[in-house]
Parts: sequence; C-alpha cells; structure tokens
Amino acid sequence: MKNKNFLIAASVMLICACAGTSKLPVLASNTFSAAESAAEMTSEAASEDVSEQEENVQEYDNAQDFVSSMGIGWNLGNSLDPVDCSWIIGDLAYETAWGNPKVKQELIHFIKSEGFDTIRIPVTWTNHVGPAPDYIIREDWLNRVQEIVDWCVEEDMYIILNMHHESGWITTASTDYDNMMEKYLAIWSQIADRFGEYSEKLIFESMNEIGFDDLGTEKGCQLLNQINAEFTNLIHNSGKNNENRYLLLAGYWTDIDRSCEGIVMPEDDKVILSVHYYSPSTFAIAEKGTSWGYRETWGTESDFSYLDGQMTKLKETFLDQGIPVIIGEYGCTVKDKDPESRLLYLTSVADACLDYGICPVFWDCGEEISRTELKWRTEGLGDALRAAKADATIR
Repeated sequence: MKNKNFLIAASVMLICACAGTSKLPVLASNTFSAAESAAEMTSEAASEDVSEQEENVQEYDNAQDFVSSMGIGWNLGNSLDPVDCSWIIGDLAYETAWGNPKVKQELIHFIKSEGFDTIRIPVTWTNHVGPAPDYIIREDWLNRVQEIVDWCVEEDMYIILNMHHESGWITTASTDYDNMMEKYLAIWSQIADRFGEYSEKLIFESMNEIGFDDLGTEKGCQLLNQINAEFTNLIHNSGKNNENRYLLLAGYWTDIDRSCEGIVMPEDDKVILSVHYYSPSTFAIAEKGTSWGYRETWGTESDFSYLDGQMTKLKETFLDQGIPVIIGEYGCTVKDKDPESRLLYLTSVADACLDYGICPVFWDCGEEISRTELKWRTEGLGDALRAAKADATIR
C-alpha cells in the first residue's frame, strides 16, 4: 500500500504531467461569449436530443449490466476542469486556460467514431459559483457544460459528469463539515436540476481524488462514506429523472487498496464505485529524475500479476457484493516511456478491466488524441482498444 506522502506526490506529478507547460497566460481575446457557445444548438434542439436518447435507452437488469454496456471510455481532460486560473478574464476562458483548444462538436463525434461508448467530462465548478449561502453557478459556465453534454447525447454516449479539482474546499469537511456540505449540496442541487430530464445514460460522479489523511484512512473513509451517502440521497430525491440516475461514488483517493479497506457503499441499487489506475506510478506517471522512482518499461510477469491482483481485489470486495466498478481514470504519460511498453500497458489495463466487467475510462489531457487534427498520436492504440472491447469476456 502506498503511504500518504507517496500518494500526494503521485497526484501532484500526475496533474503536472497532464497539464505540462499548458498553464500559460491566456489573453483575454481568447474568451468567447455565451451567445457564441450556445449558437450551434438551441434549447429546443437540445430538448429533442434528450428525448431521443431517453427513447433509445435500453432496460438494464441491474447496475452491473449497466456498467458492462458502457464499453470503454475517454476523459475530456484539461478542458472544463482547470482551476484557479487568475491570469484569465471570464468564466469561459477557463476552457482554454491549460492549453487545449475550445471543444468542438467534431471532437465528440470523433471520440464516438473511435469506439468509445463513454465520455467522462471532468468539470471544476468552484471558480464559477457565487458567494454563500446560495453558491449560484454562473449561467455562462453551466450553459457551456450543457452544450458539450448535449453533443455527447447526440452521439448516444454514456456521460460521466463530475466535480473535479475541488479538493481545496471539499477536504475541509474533516474540520468544518457543515459549511463544506452547504456548498457541496448547493452546487449539486443546481446540476441535478439542470440535467434532471436527461436519461440514465448521464451519470453523476460525486467527486474526484478526495481523501482526509488528517483523520487517517479508517476515519477518512467513514467521512467519505458519509458525504457519498448524502450525495446519493440528494440526487435520488431531487425529482425529474434523477430518482433513476446511476451514481458514481468516489473511492478513497480513488485508490484501489485504500478504498477496499474502508469504503462502504450506500444501500442503493444504482450506485457504482469509482477508482483510478496509475500503477505502478513509477511507470505511469514518473519521468526521468523523479525522486520517488522511475521506470521506462512495463510488461514483466510481476507487472501482469499485480494488475490481475488489483482486479481480483475489486472483484472480491465490491463486484461479488453486487457493487459495479468504473476505472474513472487510467493512463500513462508519453514522456520518457518506451513506446511499446506504453501501448502494452494501456491495452492490458483495458483488457483486464473489461474481463472483470469494469468500464475503463482513458485519461487524456490532450496528450494522446489531437483535438485539432482529430487523430491518435500513438499508432495502433485506437485499434488495440477497440479490439479489447470486442474480445472482452467477463469473468
């Protein structure tokens, strides 16, 4: 098990690796208006798309059946999730603040055409809300999020919408629970209301990579369990189609080992566990010279044994108890990696997940799929992931 200092270091390295040198000042001229962002789809057309998706949704026997139908997924990383970008002007400028271009509908269509059935949309909300006690999400930002969600609806994709990079205030729950929850529930109430009519293929994810190490793992898990339970209660009692919505509940730091130690899911038949997979971090995250270790290659017998062991741990702790699992993020940075090892790693993790009925969602911050040229940067990776999906046999 990784100690907390190692996990924190790994998380910092991952964020830096994904953002790279993209956190450069963005000129105010890069901002775009709410009118521009809404021009390509009227609210009437969006409603029609939602209704059409509702008509196309199949019946699922249970939550595991739902997750098994999600195939493989892709993260729209570093687009709607930049945080605390003090050098920019306006909410909508955040979308390009970490170096990615403005998301276009053509990108979403390309992702679908490449065999991805699921798209995870990481969103950081905290820089786009008003003051307490209402914490009103600014309309321009909410409209832009909805526009991208609607493009995914048009492609009939499963969509995961979350709270990302919010640890600065969510982790205060260990010392100031009531005030943290006031903000947390206020934001989620607005999201639930805006997207309440969407079909079950839109999934709400409670948070991203949160833990409370000042309390220790045992008490930290208990606190996270409590927040996840309140989140579940809020969404499923918020009206519209939300009572039927599948919910993705974050594991402890989304770490497999620590989540298996103390995460207890609410007694609800529409909850799914979210964990991430960047193991070993010395390969998936680290670069040459990283103080806590670095590997250029991956693929030994020990590597495969560890991967299967982690999947088995999820199976015994959650899957066998009727709790499905989504790997909300997995990936490997390009820099300083043997290309063949990286390709093997990414496809092997996807293979292992699919064999256990787990949906793997590839983390891409703009490093892998070119969002302007709409093509893969790693030859053969798209084909290999599609093959993994086609060949999956759930254990």
